[in-house]
Amino acid sequence: MHRILWTALYAALTALPVSAASPACDRACLSGHLTRYLEALAAHDPRRLPMAPGARFTENGVQVPLGEALWVTFTELGPYRVDYLDPDSGQAATHVDFREADRGGRMALRLRIVNGRITEIETVLNRGAPMAMRMPPVEAAWHQAEPAATRLSRAALARETENYLRAVSGSDGSLVKFNRESCLRLENGNVMAYGPSDQPPAPLAPVTDTASWQYAVRQTLGMDCAEQLSTGLYGFITSYDNARFPVIDVERQVVFGFWNFRRRGDVPGATFRGRFYPFLDTMRFPNENLLGQAFKFRGGRILRVQGVFLNANVYRAGT
Repeated sequence: MHRILWTALYAALTALPVSAASPACDRACLSGHLTRYLEALAAHDPRRLPMAPGARFTENGVQVPLGEALWVTFTELGPYRVDYLDPDSGQAATHVDFREADRGGRMALRLRIVNGRITEIETVLNRGAPMAMRMPPVEAAWHQAEPAATRLSRAALARETENYLRAVSGSDGSLVKFNRESCLRLENGNVMAYGPSDQPPAPLAPVTDTASWQYAVRQTLGMDCAEQLSTGLYGFITSYDNARFPVIDVERQVVFGFWNFRRRGDVPGATFRGRFYPFLDTMRFPNENLLGQAFKFRGGRILRVQGVFLNANVYRAGT
């Protein structure tokens, strides 16, 4: 409960208007800053950016000097990009593909803009992502405004998004409101869920090991997305922490946030349809995932989820 109250308070505070002396950064402005950042990254030249004094840059949860880490090894951008824009808070985020030497990767990026300058840069990277550089086309839904009469408030969007975290970490789909017919969930580009009325957005690679966790998950595709979370197949996620949702677009009903999903490490597997499926090795020791994830709501329910996460990070690295 304390996480939900904090999230609602955070959402309310970040919705406060910028002072009259600070010109607002509208959607075009925010998207332009994202483009400028990505172009500077491609040029390996952070001097191109309008940085504020004391600005903070993190990669996978660690603060590093701007110009190091991916800035050194970045090769090129891929074709996939979805921007999430919040003029009320002066923040913007995006999901993009990139190549690092001969390996593809996926990135979640957030910028905070104050008085035309970047004060915060936050990145989560999934290196070696199999779907990097060959993602399906971006769905138009991410950029569509929702009817005013059906929109959730800023605080309600934050609350319903956190209910998703509660549902996943508690293996209880009754806690979250998904669209019952159409729901698509992409994690590091991989299709992890779609609804009864959906088709996979890209061809799915065959899963030949019928005793594997991946095979069990494949059998849930086409199931109501809330019901899928109640199967126990995500029971290796035992808690979450550090949830915050800095980018909330009320007009488009989109939320982008960061948090840690924790794995206590003592849950060996799950029984689904009368058969036991052991969890993967990375799910069976104490560790956590750092996520940068986005949610699209329609009619008060989650329609789409997509995110990038750092897998099997150090346990409680996010504290």
